[in-house]
Amino acid sequence: MLLIKNTKILDVDENMDILINDEGRYEKILKDIEVKDYEGCQVIDAKGMLATPTFVNTHMHFDKAYTSLVARDSKEETLEESIKIMHDRKRNYSVEDVKNRAVRAIKECVAYGTTKIRTNVDIDNMAGLIGLEGVVLAKEECKDICDLQIVAFPQEGIFNNEGTEKLMWEAMEKGADVVGGMPAAEWLDGYAKKHVELVFEIAKKYDALIDMHMDQSKDMFDRSLEYTAVRSIEEGMQGRVTGGHCTSIAYQNHSHAKKVMEILRIADFNVCTNTQTLAIMGVDSEPRTRGVTRIREMVEMGINVATAQDTICDGFHLYGTGDPLDYGLICAYTAQYNTPKTARIVFDMLTKNSARIFAPEEKYGIEVGNVADLNIIDAPNVQEALRLRASRPYIIKKGKIIGSFERKQVLF
Repeated sequence: MLLIKNTKILDVDENMDILINDEGRYEKILKDIEVKDYEGCQVIDAKGMLATPTFVNTHMHFDKAYTSLVARDSKEETLEESIKIMHDRKRNYSVEDVKNRAVRAIKECVAYGTTKIRTNVDIDNMAGLIGLEGVVLAKEECKDICDLQIVAFPQEGIFNNEGTEKLMWEAMEKGADVVGGMPAAEWLDGYAKKHVELVFEIAKKYDALIDMHMDQSKDMFDRSLEYTAVRSIEEGMQGRVTGGHCTSIAYQNHSHAKKVMEILRIADFNVCTNTQTLAIMGVDSEPRTRGVTRIREMVEMGINVATAQDTICDGFHLYGTGDPLDYGLICAYTAQYNTPKTARIVFDMLTKNSARIFAPEEKYGIEVGNVADLNIIDAPNVQEALRLRASRPYIIKKGKIIGSFERKQVLF
């Protein structure tokens, strides 16, 4: 058993004790729990630090991670050019190389307190299923520290990338958990709709969640988002479909965008805005905007909005650490959230909002009976956690301490 003494739980006025049983679930959450009542119990004195559920990152690309450690040669620094940069790298994938890079990325994310991660893996006629095979091996190696979902992701489109339709079905047979898509990559609007239809067909066959890169462009006429949201209602998949990025809606007139957001709300459609990558990648030309979706409006309308790391040092993004408090802080800046109340909105994007995307039917959070996945964060509140990207002395999964992250400053 594990007893955490004197910790600050979000939305609880006074410090509490948390008792975790041998099955890795929360047994008791009370003001004072006597350790003498539990022989052999391991004890942590949290000293008033925050206890929060572990972070959930629902949008990563582990097959691409660390492919730009030497350089990211780029002249335009745009999304379109970033896609081309990755082409040659994908053609040179090997299963072992992908696996090793993915394992490194998973472990680094976990070391910051993220124990549930969803990663996209490119499925196309350049990489074939090599990326998938490597990430499947990484998933197995890291299964004790991380719950990993793999998305079959047709980065290059499906119908204008010969052979990808067949590969998408094969990917689901060979280890993918979630059906991905990128309809904006298709050459024609008709193909984009056909792309969406195929994604739903595959998802129905495998009873899988859907997570597509949606309208990731500066083109106001990319409108697969509303089509996909309506299809999720028609297919009875409310709450089970997620759109990543969703940037074109920011370029549409307010009247149309408001209609689309109302459809998203009715469809219980999830939106994962990956602000760190979008803010630097260059979604549009000069004058450059922040490049993200309508975060504040969506939140105010009751749409489930999350944010994620997206990429770590690849052809799209030279930087990235996998630390949710790092990319969460960038989200606060790009969404212009600048009060303690709105800092909490950002923190929820990193935790419970992302958990709702990852496993909509599962219970999540620090409550009696739930699985005890939690972080102890060395901060008095969420805005200080974000500001300092604070240390996490204890990272706990299923009641076991699996890691620690410490941020130090030393003066001599």
